[in-house]
Amino acid sequence: RPIVLLPKRYLSSIKSQTSLAHNHSRLLSTIPSATAVETEAPKTEAPKDDKKKAKKGDANIFLDNLGTIFLTVIVGVILALVRSSYGTSNRNKIREKLEEDASLDPLEIDDLRVANCELTPAVFRSIMTNVAQDFPDGTARYEDFVFSVRRVMQSLKGDAFTIELGHLMDRAADAALTNQGKTRDDEMPLVFLLTTLSLAMDLESSVSDRIRVLYEVLQLGGENVTQNEVVEIVGYMQDTNQLTVDAQVIASTTKIPTQGYKVANAQELIAWDGTGTEIVDIQAFADILRS
Repeated sequence: RPIVLLPKRYLSSIKSQTSLAHNHSRLLSTIPSATAVETEAPKTEAPKDDKKKAKKGDANIFLDNLGTIFLTVIVGVILALVRSSYGTSNRNKIREKLEEDASLDPLEIDDLRVANCELTPAVFRSIMTNVAQDFPDGTARYEDFVFSVRRVMQSLKGDAFTIELGHLMDRAADAALTNQGKTRDDEMPLVFLLTTLSLAMDLESSVSDRIRVLYEVLQLGGENVTQNEVVEIVGYMQDTNQLTVDAQVIASTTKIPTQGYKVANAQELIAWDGTGTEIVDIQAFADILRS
């Protein structure tokens, strides 16, 4: 075919159009399709600054209320100390009342025991045996009991052997009788009278000896000692000042606004569940008196 030669301006125009077409096709290839735009969901991520701000806000809750928390703790501690102080004051009032009402103070009891240093556990047992024979029904008036005791003592060591500082024992006996609504003219159980006499037993007698003697006093009514009999003799010991003051003060049911206290009775001091007829051996008896 014959070659046709075109002028240069026509060639430039053709090149320019070809270049525009090429660029237009490249531009179209870079634009995403409508379907792609609709199907691809944008991915969102919480900014890191927001997370840090949230954590910082949680920490600020404690810091912002630090003063309130500290004040609450201080007030709680102060209230606890005040309540404890009032409770201790209530207990001390009961103790002081017991000490004031006691017929004998601890020094007088010591004087009574020192003065009767010859009234040993062995002598006491001899008195107990003879008195039980003098009063076989197990009861006696206080005056008759004292007369019998002095007679036995004189038979053991002569006329000079008697109860020294007897007025102290008389005072304790009178107070105990009054607590029970009785007088010296009333018949009283030998257990009560012998428990009162044990108040004057030699100061050097050990606690174990005293416990053993008191257990034998209970056995005057029979070989087996019951819980009710233990409650009875503990009550006699309480009436004759043979229990410590602290042992007699117990917490009451009053808790609000402060802990209340009261003087325990014999049953509360023992706090032993049962019908009262359970047998109490010497070891259990000792544990009760030592507690």
